[in-house]
Amino acid sequence: MSDALEMTTAKRRSPLRVLSRLLIPALMFQAVAHGGAYATGREVIEFGAVYGGLGWTAGVAMAATGTLLAYLVYETARRWRLFDYRAMTQHLIGRWYWLFDLIYIPFAIAIIAVLSSAAGNMLLDTLSLPYWGGVSVIIVVTAVVVFAGAGFVERFNSVGTVALMCAYAAFSILVITTHVEQIDSVLAGNDHSLKPHGTLLDAALLGAVYVGLGFVVYPSTLMTVRHLHTRRDSAVSAIFTGALYVVPWFLAYFALMGFYPAGSVFDAPVPWLEMLRDQPRWVTVVYGVVVGWTLVAASVGLVQSIVQRVDSNLADLGRSTMKPSMRVGITAAALLFGALLSAIGIVDLIAVGYMIGAIALIVVFGIPLFIKGARYLMPGGPDRVTVGEELS
Repeated sequence: MSDALEMTTAKRRSPLRVLSRLLIPALMFQAVAHGGAYATGREVIEFGAVYGGLGWTAGVAMAATGTLLAYLVYETARRWRLFDYRAMTQHLIGRWYWLFDLIYIPFAIAIIAVLSSAAGNMLLDTLSLPYWGGVSVIIVVTAVVVFAGAGFVERFNSVGTVALMCAYAAFSILVITTHVEQIDSVLAGNDHSLKPHGTLLDAALLGAVYVGLGFVVYPSTLMTVRHLHTRRDSAVSAIFTGALYVVPWFLAYFALMGFYPAGSVFDAPVPWLEMLRDQPRWVTVVYGVVVGWTLVAASVGLVQSIVQRVDSNLADLGRSTMKPSMRVGITAAALLFGALLSAIGIVDLIAVGYMIGAIALIVVFGIPLFIKGARYLMPGGPDRVTVGEELS
């Protein structure tokens, strides 16, 4: 019995197992965040790259702020066993917890609009489909995947996430290595001609605000906090989260600097298509397939989260959860509103919609998190293990 216990303890403490346990929340965050945050390149321009040679400070601010917020989220959830978003929001803002959903649902629809607009522009450019034809394709495919069942959705999202990460790295390296001189010129000369009055601090503040978008993602990571046993675990996992969050941002940033300040790229709805235009045709096709898959996966996740939030609010009101027909209706309505909003255009949706959403989420989630979680930044204090004897 003693030997078996020692073997179990040794297994739990093996470096590889500990590392994988601490990486789980970071990988979950990255998997959800990547599609909506980096797939088109438009987001990186609006929140940093537009500052040219000064824009790197936005990435640094994102890494620092993202790590801090991740630690506060993970440690608060770990200590209080808040493994779902409703428990977390009730802990942070009490009876006003419904404000999170009030912001989240329209913001999620706005993100669906961004994804739909990206698909419309991408298919117009690569396959010469009419803009609304591309929007219709992503809406229909998203609906099909949603109704295919949870098992299919998990497999679909997993394949798409891995493919996007690999392709994103490959495309970034391809562009960076072929535009080294221009990148060096922009960075060495601190060229910020698109923001002539901008400063390093301006870019850093923009990066810090962009991290507010992460509050849309954190609810999906809370279930993984069960794997964190101590304050140190929360800190290490938060560092992984902050690092993984900005790696794709910096890859896109350096790639974009190879074209700064060209309007053909920096005014484009999907900048990656313009950056890859000089590459062989098959490169653009691969990008279209991988990103199209990811846009659908991100849309599926957002639609599911909207349905779950409506169900949760019905339960809070003492009503029964939605019938299948109502779920279909909610799904169709979310996708339809997203499609209609896409008419605004991806540039304005990201520049204005993402900024408003980020600030709103900082107010209802970020500030309360700092107020209630600040004590976890202090040295000492209790370090209660929340997972008990659970093996991870």
